[in-house]
Amino acid sequence: METEIKKIIEEFLTKTGFDFTSVSSELDMDSGSFWFDIESSDSRFLIGKDGETIQSINYLVRRFVDKKYQENSPRVTVDINKYQKSKIEKIKTIAHMMAERARFFKSSIELEPMNSFERRVVHEYVSNHSDISSESAGFGKNRHVVISFVK
Repeated sequence: METEIKKIIEEFLTKTGFDFTSVSSELDMDSGSFWFDIESSDSRFLIGKDGETIQSINYLVRRFVDKKYQENSPRVTVDINKYQKSKIEKIKTIAHMMAERARFFKSSIELEPMNSFERRVVHEYVSNHSDISSESAGFGKNRHVVISFVK
């Protein structure tokens, strides 16, 4: 399955004309998802402004994989030169700081607007803490996470 998904990604990149050196994969044991890291000298084009292109690539690859595997479709994330992993670490750091702030002030803290991927990272981080909860609020581009202290 992993090699077939890798072929889907390589074919997609080749047909779209993006230059890439290699595609490596690993299974994330925590989430059970496959991570495919693309090494490329065209990373700024593949990532795009504020990560918009990489989001689109992830969406399209997920649709290809869903179509191929249907009900047994694995969770797939495409990364470019480890951009996503570093971004996830930054988001987790922000979530940790805001969770500590919510604990200290025993209140709710609103984060900056985030896309759905970033909000999911925050929700997953917060779910590991019993005294903190999170929920998404707002609409469209203003959708954000609210981290709250739970007594």
